[in-house]
Amino acid sequence: MGDVRLCRARSAHDRSRRRRRERDQVPYPFRSPRERATPMSGHPPVTKVIMDSWRPWELAEAKLTGLANAIRENSEAAERTVDQLPNTSWAGGARSAANARASDQNGWAKKVAAKVDDLQTALNNAAAAIDSSKTAVNGALLGASMQRFLLVSESDPSWKMRYVPKEDDELTPGQIADMEREMTSFVKGKADELATTASDHAALIQTAVGNLNTIAPPALTLSAQDGRRHGQLAADGWTDEEAAAVGRSLRAAGLSDEQIARLMNGEKLDDVPRGVQEYLHTFYGSVGSDGLFDLKSKFDGMHTPTGDAWSKALGQGLLTLSNENVGANTGYQYLPGWVQDWTSNHNSNDGARIRNFDVPLAGLLANSGTVPPGERFGTELIRKAAGGASRSADDSGLIAPETNYGGPHDGHETLTRTYEDTIRTFMDVGTRNHEASAAILTGEYSSGEKLADYNRDDMVGYALKHDWNDGGDAAGGLIDWIRDSGGSGDPTRVALADRAFSGLFDFTTSTADSNNFSNLMNANTAGDAIGKINPHLAGALREASLPYLNILAGGESGVHGHPGFDPDVAPDEMQRRAARLFTLIASDNTYGAATDENPDGTGAGADLYRDILDQTIRNGTIAGELASTEPHQARSLAELSANLRALGQSGLYGAEYDLQLDEHGRMESENAADTKIRNIITSASAGLTGVPHPAVIAVGAAGTAASPWLLPAESAGDIDFRPPTGVGSGGTAAEDEIRLVYGALRGIDTAPDAGVPDEWYSGDGQLKPLADILSQHKGDQGELLSAMEGALDNPQLVESLRAGTSTGNQQGRMNFDPTDPDNYDDMILNGSD
Repeated sequence: MGDVRLCRARSAHDRSRRRRRERDQVPYPFRSPRERATPMSGHPPVTKVIMDSWRPWELAEAKLTGLANAIRENSEAAERTVDQLPNTSWAGGARSAANARASDQNGWAKKVAAKVDDLQTALNNAAAAIDSSKTAVNGALLGASMQRFLLVSESDPSWKMRYVPKEDDELTPGQIADMEREMTSFVKGKADELATTASDHAALIQTAVGNLNTIAPPALTLSAQDGRRHGQLAADGWTDEEAAAVGRSLRAAGLSDEQIARLMNGEKLDDVPRGVQEYLHTFYGSVGSDGLFDLKSKFDGMHTPTGDAWSKALGQGLLTLSNENVGANTGYQYLPGWVQDWTSNHNSNDGARIRNFDVPLAGLLANSGTVPPGERFGTELIRKAAGGASRSADDSGLIAPETNYGGPHDGHETLTRTYEDTIRTFMDVGTRNHEASAAILTGEYSSGEKLADYNRDDMVGYALKHDWNDGGDAAGGLIDWIRDSGGSGDPTRVALADRAFSGLFDFTTSTADSNNFSNLMNANTAGDAIGKINPHLAGALREASLPYLNILAGGESGVHGHPGFDPDVAPDEMQRRAARLFTLIASDNTYGAATDENPDGTGAGADLYRDILDQTIRNGTIAGELASTEPHQARSLAELSANLRALGQSGLYGAEYDLQLDEHGRMESENAADTKIRNIITSASAGLTGVPHPAVIAVGAAGTAASPWLLPAESAGDIDFRPPTGVGSGGTAAEDEIRLVYGALRGIDTAPDAGVPDEWYSGDGQLKPLADILSQHKGDQGELLSAMEGALDNPQLVESLRAGTSTGNQQGRMNFDPTDPDNYDDMILNGSD
């Protein structure tokens, strides 16, 4: 049956008996050809050699009927055994649960048996139909031979027939050719019908197998005994057959994409068969580290898609076993002893241990798809990554840590690549579990248990300050997930994000004791900040901050949907801490400079300032929506927006002033920095709410010229711009308040009328994007602001927005002047009062 492909089922057995008799007659040599069955497309052509190799009667020898009966009888016997236990010896909830489980298992077994019967029926039908069709082909060949026609070649898919004339034949060559074509067509028609019959029944068999696989997938056949037996095969090395058996079982034990996605969301999987869990436990528990790594090499050495799939399943299986959210028989305590010993040996610099465990285990886990580890195992993997990163720190005392990651004959480039790949893999895999990331950032597991022998500030510092060869992309996985979880609306995910961001905020903005903030702004001996070293990390910090912008500006945690992020600090200290966080984000000083790590040339600080302007619009929208029910919220939201803009500017100034301190510059650099920041703020304040290409943006405000989205320092004075009046307020008053009022217009859902310009609305009556309105406006922005305020037709709302903006501007400059480098040095960098 392996010589035909599966095609759509089509029965040829419903034709009338008369048509069947006519079709089976061998044609008379001079009878004109009749229309014959067309072979189904999709299967390879059948030849006599292929036909002769088919043994359809063997299909009926599967004896699956006996198996189905045995399944029914054994399941019924098992249910009776439970049911007949006296209630006096076993009663209560456990007994009721056992009765229900036995009944469910019996019902499921009956369904399995029915599908087994269906498969046997499909095999029997296929055997009969194919054997009958094969007999018809042989009959056609026999009849043809009796009329002196022979098959030219048994390997010819056209089934060409040759006529052997008698000595006294008076047929012309043309007549002989016609006879041969007629007979060939007749025999080929029978062969095509055979191919179609085989293909049709192959499809029916596959359907029956698929139905059985659905109700009884291969994973259900796995057991603890299988896992132990497979693990023990490693003792004498892996034969091809042994490796294949394990590979197939690991594939069967694998999670579906849907299950993996649920795990990534922190859900508990209750649909993983117990046998799978036990198989993974006993296999990894008995195979040993050498056997495991040898099997990985065996699979990789196959250089085939099958080998790659088995290799991937090998890594996925270990992660599945480590995840406590998979069933009831998984988790850190179920991992092999050698894995637990390896993880508990924190930050070991033992070269032999690194070569024999770290490097091959990273290779195993690198090919594991997206399966997340459990919280404890993920935490330990991140600790291994941070510990590895610490070995290259300036104060580590190690000259060449990469030498521990290879042999004496490996070159420097190979050693360095292996070192970086190893710690990056541990970081990448560990951070798939967001609870593990939160544990690293807070020093506590989700249960509240403290991490053993753990210094949060040291380990997170190592992770953020290391010069990652991917620009901090993998390390960014420690924090960038906070944005999606924090904005998901799912209470469980939001609570986890709040907890993680609380730890991140506390660590990155503290200036007490060892001054974490200063260390992050001076991460190496050259004084480089983490954003300059790892631009992707600065971007991850920015993303993690976005759900919390209003709270960072002084808003109440509960009111803004994040009760789990409520720093216990005074308002003035909260103001300084927010400025520090934004300074770290802005330390990615790649403004206008496209690099391999930052191809669009946008700096994270400028991106954050754009986000802050977008938040201003959202705050205005909320104010408009609440204007009739909670009018007092408008002033609060306007105040937060203005203060937030000032904090965003503080971050931009802080990053520039820190560069000056690194370069021991002052007044000259101060003036250049002021010009640069004003350019960035003015460009971002021009009403562009999208993410346009950095080199082709027109600001669109009256009196301004086309200018780049982001400007490198050396070009800051080369492009015309209208500097904001009072940088501390975030651009001109009109530029700032336009966003707020525009948002309010969107919130109250105004419709065009006599008092509102038609050009503000699209054809469907919807308010146009602000960028479009600004680009079309040819007058002064103050005039545009006044027109928008008038369109609100709500004097109380307008007054609240104005008052809140004024208060927010004052709040933004109350505790420090962001444009004063001394304020940065004294109050932000070093945290003095």
